[in-house]
Amino acid sequence: PMAPASAPAVTQVSAPKPITITTPLEPERPPESQRMVRSVGPGGFVRQAPGEQQPPIAPAPPRRLVPAKPSPEIAGKTGLLDLSDKVCKWPLGHPGEPDFHFCGDKVNPGFPYCVEHCGHAYQAQLPRRDRRAAPLPFGGPRMR
Repeated sequence: PMAPASAPAVTQVSAPKPITITTPLEPERPPESQRMVRSVGPGGFVRQAPGEQQPPIAPAPPRRLVPAKPSPEIAGKTGLLDLSDKVCKWPLGHPGEPDFHFCGDKVNPGFPYCVEHCGHAYQAQLPRRDRRAAPLPFGGPRMR
């Protein structure tokens, strides 16, 4: 006959503990003394109360502007930034061209130009009787 098999040890297992899940139906609110009212501005951003505002960002230090080296063809010529009351302001060349500059000689006292350019800018008018009549536009008067 066969020997009875040893019975396995039986351990008692206790019933599982019930899990309780607590979900608040309403979010917890701070007490009345700490409650803040939030105002939503246009576009949906939350406005800040004066106590919540961040200090302004410090401005960046100013950049030093270093003038560019002039090209060899205009080096030594008077540019717009070089003009003053003591130099001739007669323009030489066309403003759109790269070699445009001003005369830059010493001015004739009381005038914006040097003596040479004052002769071009200020010319005496002929007496009225010696002036020629201006030509009529488009060849003359209308024929009827």
